[in-house]
Amino acid sequence: MFQRSMVVALTFLACALASTPALAHERSYEFDGTHIALSVERFTGVDFVDFEGPGGDSLSAHILLNASEPVPTSYARLGFDVFIHRLSIGLAGGFTTEDVAVLAPRVGYLFGLTPTLGLWLRVGGFYAATRGPNYAGLTAEALLGWFPYSNIALTFGPTLDLAFATGERDLNYVALGIPQIGMTVFL
Repeated sequence: MFQRSMVVALTFLACALASTPALAHERSYEFDGTHIALSVERFTGVDFVDFEGPGGDSLSAHILLNASEPVPTSYARLGFDVFIHRLSIGLAGGFTTEDVAVLAPRVGYLFGLTPTLGLWLRVGGFYAATRGPNYAGLTAEALLGWFPYSNIALTFGPTLDLAFATGERDLNYVALGIPQIGMTVFL
């Protein structure tokens, strides 16, 4: 009986000590208070795009901004977010030399998983202006963030864009980024 009690006590103690690093992620300088985050988003990734019209799906990859993107929401962009504790309110946007511009307001929530890993869930809308049709739609992202330093996160994860073209129904699309990679600096 004593050995069983000792094993149970040691198991409980080991579990309690193993969860201590997760509690360390709750340090005040990481997520408490108000912070600003600057991001470079979607600069590397793989995109699957399915247009509403016939024969409209494609798979493309881009590495370090090196690609001609099939849809405007796949272009890299800069992001600005304000964190109030773990809730983020932000705006991402960008433009290219191909006369494409994207503006995407969003809200999100950052979950601390360990001292060096977090999950940043974001949803929002977007407007994209192109030479052809303009698009409006919804976007969602589930980004895993790796924090090599307390104020820098490398983010990667899936993105989903539902786009509706103005005036041309066959150009509506669903784009799935699998994965998209970016980087965020917290100030």
